[in-house]
Amino acid sequence: EEVQCGEQNLHTPTGTRKQTKTMARRHMRVQLRVPNWAQPGQVIDASAGGRKFSVAIPQHLRPGQFFTVRVPTGGEGKETKMQAAAPEVSFNLEPNIVIGNDKYFKEVKKCQDWCDCSRFCCPYVVFSGKSEDVRMKHNCCCLPCCCNFEAYTVKNGHSNGKSVGALAPAGCCDQNFCAVFCPCFYTGPKMQAKFLGADGNLKYMLKSEVKCCQYLCLCLAICSPCFRMFRFCCQDSQYTRYEQNVYGPDLNDQTVFAKIIYTDRMVCPCIPDERIQMRIEPAEGRTLSKEDLVLLSIFPTLISGYTLWEFCIPLWVPGGMAFAMPRPSGIVK
Repeated sequence: EEVQCGEQNLHTPTGTRKQTKTMARRHMRVQLRVPNWAQPGQVIDASAGGRKFSVAIPQHLRPGQFFTVRVPTGGEGKETKMQAAAPEVSFNLEPNIVIGNDKYFKEVKKCQDWCDCSRFCCPYVVFSGKSEDVRMKHNCCCLPCCCNFEAYTVKNGHSNGKSVGALAPAGCCDQNFCAVFCPCFYTGPKMQAKFLGADGNLKYMLKSEVKCCQYLCLCLAICSPCFRMFRFCCQDSQYTRYEQNVYGPDLNDQTVFAKIIYTDRMVCPCIPDERIQMRIEPAEGRTLSKEDLVLLSIFPTLISGYTLWEFCIPLWVPGGMAFAMPRPSGIVK
């Protein structure tokens, strides 16, 4: 963006003319989220790129919604008061994942890639980034229950990747004794899926809490169409947010390390909801490395639909990972 900074007279043999100096002023666009405690018009403090600034929340926004601020990149880092950027139209139609501050786009396959028979036996998908790629691979479609989905990071210009870990379904040896031999009378934690580190050891898990009365509540599923019709026609609650906790390697430990958050939109009561967003957030007081975020991103990537064609066989054949996929339990709002 160029702005006029001033004018000066230039004396030339043909006369005097004016020259306008221009100087490039660089801005960065910062996306902010309205805090749950904030009100429209309230001034909040933020920082980005070493710059501290304060901005007033636009009057038309509610808690949880996003807005963009244009912040100058120059200056001495002093605190300044900014205004929200002008409204704009932006559509994210391409399959992509955002891990930390890096954005990865799904790689477009060439004709020879679709004709490669090895990709039917060992399918993989690549998300390309600025400095590295994220690859997710399944080692064998013939034995989907014996092989896991693995993730790698590959630096640009290198052929060998660094293993981050794998996503695997839970086995009988991962459960408590009563959950395997007395499932009808068991109450307590039940592992649903496990995240293995690069060394093969259990690092994170997805689990559910089995209650004694949960099977009796299945009768309420008959009333689900009535509840959906009431939400769609009589309430302004067409958006639903689910949270799924990610726990540590101990099955009996309730410490939450991260949360997988789903946002669904009800298009019509008679059809399944449309999933519009998935994201992974560290739990309060926890920090996750980029390798951990890549590892945890395997699960949302598989259920997002981005990799349906590549992993349709290991996901949906009998014994595949789709039958062991846990579902989010509990509507947050």
